[in-house]
Amino acid sequence: MAKFRMDPDQKRYFCTLCSAGTITQAARALYLSRQGLSKSMKRLEKQLDAQLFVRGKKGVELTRAGRILLRYLHEEDRLWDTCVADIREIGKTERELVRIGLLSMYVGYREKRELLASFQDDARIGIEVVDGDHDAFWEAIAAGEMEFAFSVKPPDDLGIPSIKLCDDSLSILLSAGDPLAAKKCIDFETDLLGKTVIQTSPYKGRLYETAFRNYGINVELLIHDKNLMLAQVSTSEDCFIIQTEYAKALVTDQVCMRPLVNAPIEMDSMFVFSPALRPMARMVAKKLLAPYGKQGELDAFFDRAEH
Repeated sequence: MAKFRMDPDQKRYFCTLCSAGTITQAARALYLSRQGLSKSMKRLEKQLDAQLFVRGKKGVELTRAGRILLRYLHEEDRLWDTCVADIREIGKTERELVRIGLLSMYVGYREKRELLASFQDDARIGIEVVDGDHDAFWEAIAAGEMEFAFSVKPPDDLGIPSIKLCDDSLSILLSAGDPLAAKKCIDFETDLLGKTVIQTSPYKGRLYETAFRNYGINVELLIHDKNLMLAQVSTSEDCFIIQTEYAKALVTDQVCMRPLVNAPIEMDSMFVFSPALRPMARMVAKKLLAPYGKQGELDAFFDRAEH
């Protein structure tokens, strides 16, 4: 005999008839005709090859086969309720992964360690810090594969919201023995002619290389960080153009920092995030935004989006 499974309508009709006790009342509750309900139940009995009801003047009564079927349907409902409850309970205790992109020029190693440590005892959250570049972060956020990143402002056509963290001017790192180190500030248009400037990401290399070359400045690319490869071995004959906040952490006895003036480029620190930021991710984001006093702007964005 071929396998038979009751469809949802058959289950609903059968259980309603068992509860109502009469074809007329069950049909009224189901918004069916009496003939339609009777036909459906006869078809069910034929498929099961068993009589489910005894029809009398006062209504219908279940046969032994009908009572067995009803018991199993009730058991099926109970098992489903247990299944849903178990799934929801796991959802309360299972760690929710939050993927975030943190570039070292915005968030240092100490801050990353503190962030991970602050949530390590929270059974609800697992944090994955992702390395990458601005383009990779924007692409991952737009695809729903990353919650947020500290980056620069994404192109408007990507439709990714962002919050400005601070006005971050550009500085230059160079060797303490470099003649330019004696100056209070470095003029981009005149002092860097013939120099080799090291960029720290493919994104900025693509964005600024043409502008630099138009001023007669050579550009090289350093992708891996490790404190900018120990400031490119104490910036021997090279120099970095870099955001001021990050540059401060790299100053040593061998490496000095000077403000950069007349540069044809600007750089602001931005918090770039998914428009559908999940509640757990929002909690992590607000912790990172706290030093900037920007938690309120994040809340305001979602308040507007939700109304």
